[in-house]
Amino acid sequence: MNIGRLDTKVGVYSMNKVKDDFGSFTTTTANFEGNAWVKKMPKKSFMTTEAKSSMVNENTFEFIARYSTTLWLAGNYFLISGDSATKYYIRGSEEIGRREGMKIYVESKVSRN
Repeated sequence: MNIGRLDTKVGVYSMNKVKDDFGSFTTTTANFEGNAWVKKMPKKSFMTTEAKSSMVNENTFEFIARYSTTLWLAGNYFLISGDSATKYYIRGSEEIGRREGMKIYVESKVSRN
């Protein structure tokens, strides 16, 4: 893995899920898991309609990062340093080589009214 190509710093967060009185889970706060360096690779983009009034741009991306079994878990999300408006939700990851790196599959949603 060419480490010099990992040029984007991100902060990884996990969501706390708490069971309420009715037995359903609600998310409360985010825990900071750590910082990492990644390389962003755009994959595809499409527009969808939500609630008849707003258009949502749904993007899926692939990111390349150093190997970690604790940061890149499905359900976590990360923010790119300097851009706190866009959350990238981790949908899955796979190992590259023998613990050489990780390919992270993420989805982001940016709302347009």
